[in-house]
Amino acid sequence: MSRTTIAFLGQCHTYGYPGVPPDAAFPQIMRRSIESHHPETKLKVVLEPYDHPSGLSRAVTRALRSRPRIVVIEVTGWLAIKGSGAVNLSRLPRTLHSTYDRVRHFRAASQLMVSMIPRGAELLYRFQANTFEAIASVLGPLIARYPKPTVEEYRLSVSAAVTQIAKTPGTQVVIQGPGSPNLDLNFRSLAPDAVERYCAVKRIAREVAVKHGAIYVDRWNAVSRDFYSEGSIRPTAEGHAEWGHLLAHELMSNEIL
Repeated sequence: MSRTTIAFLGQCHTYGYPGVPPDAAFPQIMRRSIESHHPETKLKVVLEPYDHPSGLSRAVTRALRSRPRIVVIEVTGWLAIKGSGAVNLSRLPRTLHSTYDRVRHFRAASQLMVSMIPRGAELLYRFQANTFEAIASVLGPLIARYPKPTVEEYRLSVSAAVTQIAKTPGTQVVIQGPGSPNLDLNFRSLAPDAVERYCAVKRIAREVAVKHGAIYVDRWNAVSRDFYSEGSIRPTAEGHAEWGHLLAHELMSNEIL
């Protein structure tokens, strides 16, 4: 029986959220679909998050530690339209750029703060009763909020990630382009060219795949009317099933398993 590791570099839709548990997210749908068609194959799914193109390189480094046969890079339109103004990150250690890194840092910092409070003191009670507010008031100014990346910055980050993966022989890269946007969303609070940015991200995802000889999965039209949760960019469980089966089909069609 062959065992294959597939690593996913993406956002919350790779590992689930309220309404879509991890087992119903599309990577697990893909796994079950492939295993049902190829009972002799067992897949291990590894998930590495990145929430901004600048964090993609670190996600690649973490993913390669699991020695995957396939690395799937999620290239989503949302990353090109969300974000805020740039902030000064000099107050954070240089290594804390991704949400994954910052959560670990802030968890350790909060635990240190608790350990410094004398046991039995009234302050301890107040701190425990208002843990979130206390930590947020101290650590909040340190949390990085990234600016919206330009489409060109996104392209360069994805291209660099593929080059980084290519240094590991025998590793196949798969690039998944964005699905078409949920047009029922209120885009007034986002960039005025939000839909155009989605289209541009689709274009650069395909271009990077062609340039590096990666497999490209076009998800633009794999979005039915009820694909998204109401008022959200998040796919429903049914939407995840569509994406999971599509990816399984592409991987089997390209005979890389």
